[in-house]
Amino acid sequence: MLEKEDKDFLYDEDRIPFIEKFMVPQMYDLFKFGGDMVKDDERGIKRMMQYFSEFFTEEQLRENMERYNLPKMFEVVKGYFKKEYGYAGEDITLSNRYQHTINSYIYNDQDNPAFVHIDELFESTVIAFLLAMFKWSKDFDDLDIYGDCFRYVLFLMNDVCIFGEMQGQYANDSLLQLISGDVQILPLAEDCYWTIVVFSLAHELAHAYLADIGKSYSEEHPEKEEFDADMIAYHIVLKIIMEQEDDKRILEKYTYLAPMMYMDFFDLYYYTDRVLYKSRFFDPQHPLPIDRKKRLFALVNRDEYDFDTVDGNHLYGGFLDVYDEYRDQILLKMERGKLNRVLHTERRNRMRGNGND
Repeated sequence: MLEKEDKDFLYDEDRIPFIEKFMVPQMYDLFKFGGDMVKDDERGIKRMMQYFSEFFTEEQLRENMERYNLPKMFEVVKGYFKKEYGYAGEDITLSNRYQHTINSYIYNDQDNPAFVHIDELFESTVIAFLLAMFKWSKDFDDLDIYGDCFRYVLFLMNDVCIFGEMQGQYANDSLLQLISGDVQILPLAEDCYWTIVVFSLAHELAHAYLADIGKSYSEEHPEKEEFDADMIAYHIVLKIIMEQEDDKRILEKYTYLAPMMYMDFFDLYYYTDRVLYKSRFFDPQHPLPIDRKKRLFALVNRDEYDFDTVDGNHLYGGFLDVYDEYRDQILLKMERGKLNRVLHTERRNRMRGNGND
């Protein structure tokens, strides 16, 4: 995590990404090598031990990091693409820097090798979102936890998602204190997180696969490519869930609805922006999260995907309860003027002026 003070969950508005000049001689290098490297695994282990030493040893944490990491998941996804679609994507590499975006993307043109980018901000934000949402769902009747979880999700949607700022140490410590001692929440969030990571990696690889087989899309309906990529990615996720043996399992069955949670994550992001800053999501190439989620549900309901879904349904049901609660509360509090102190209206207007919407 970044080493800066953010006791009010606020950030320096003039901060810009640092990019070494010698690394960016052309646009391709700007995309692939631009940005910061802020992840510190050793520091992460120490901080986890600070809050969860009674449940885990340092050795267990290191073994977990060795088994679950972004490069390994990327190779798993590539393997399933080759198995399911006969597409290896061997020349596609992985990029993972902090480029101030919660979106993943693929850079794929005729002149440069393709790469899939999963931003460090994506990693930090999605896992924190799941931790806060599951904790909120579990202890919904505890008013203190209810309030803390709502504020943290609001912080993630407002400061982190809209403005692209990494959570600072104080914010991260606040989340760890919130879930400290609740060892049940950690595996739930982590398991769903890795399912979302696999879905995101597979979605971006699907774009390369669709280009490789010569699939074309009309200018009138460019969003169809996103739907197709989602279908392919979710098929990969479900196949991994169904086929892997329990002792070698990397995606748990109960996380099969995690891609829907990912769509809900984006929906809350766009909804928060609309409520706080009157901004509306518009991207002709990317359909609304709710429309993408409907397609995912249509796919998973097919008879070919057969596994126990009871636990996953219960988990998602609890998630949806707090999803709805967040939407209700942010609108109510905004109407009553209780969110004025968290607004960065001038900064949001500058983003619009710079064409960032």
